[in-house]
Amino acid sequence: AKVFSSSILEEPRLINENRGLYAYTGKFRGKEISIVAHGMGMPSAMIVFEELHMLGAKRIIRVGTTGSLRRDVGIGDAVVATSAGHFNSSSLRQYSGGEIILPNSFTHTLTEPLSRSLGSRGLRVHVGPVISSDAFYAEDESLAEKLSNLGFYSIEMECAGLAAIGWMRGIETACVLYVTDSLVDGAKGLLGAERVNTDMVKIGEAVAEVLASL
Repeated sequence: AKVFSSSILEEPRLINENRGLYAYTGKFRGKEISIVAHGMGMPSAMIVFEELHMLGAKRIIRVGTTGSLRRDVGIGDAVVATSAGHFNSSSLRQYSGGEIILPNSFTHTLTEPLSRSLGSRGLRVHVGPVISSDAFYAEDESLAEKLSNLGFYSIEMECAGLAAIGWMRGIETACVLYVTDSLVDGAKGLLGAERVNTDMVKIGEAVAEVLASL
């Protein structure tokens, strides 16, 4: 949150630091935008999404990293999620009672302009479904092959929670993910910190541009 706010926002100000979940508010092209950390995993993230809704948020776009599940989704690419599947998440089961699959798609009026804005910044963009996992170190190549065959582009840990909260609370949502590793071939750590920071700022600018245009 700090890197994004200092690189993207005009006159950013810190508005929260409780539990290490930093939040900044500032302006981008005259529009007020907040950048908020949500922690790792759906339980932490969904608390933040719910509280942002309580504070009056109308649109939430998650920016994060992801692992590729397809050979054509390369390290250094961006994935704009159209929807987010999930495993048997306890967080989502508590909302649904365990018998209902919650809505898991994102707002197309956000995903479409996000794809264009990212592409205009030189990023290779993929648009498709992702899957949210609760167990980072349980992911391996055999699981990746299964998930790829089911149609998922990449795997991460929070998007399904955001999609569900969005539909339940009437919030427009989207997820933009930066590919830092591949579960298909086991490739990791191929991008240097400078490249990652540069590309993540590009993604942040693309997100801010879309939000400021609405």
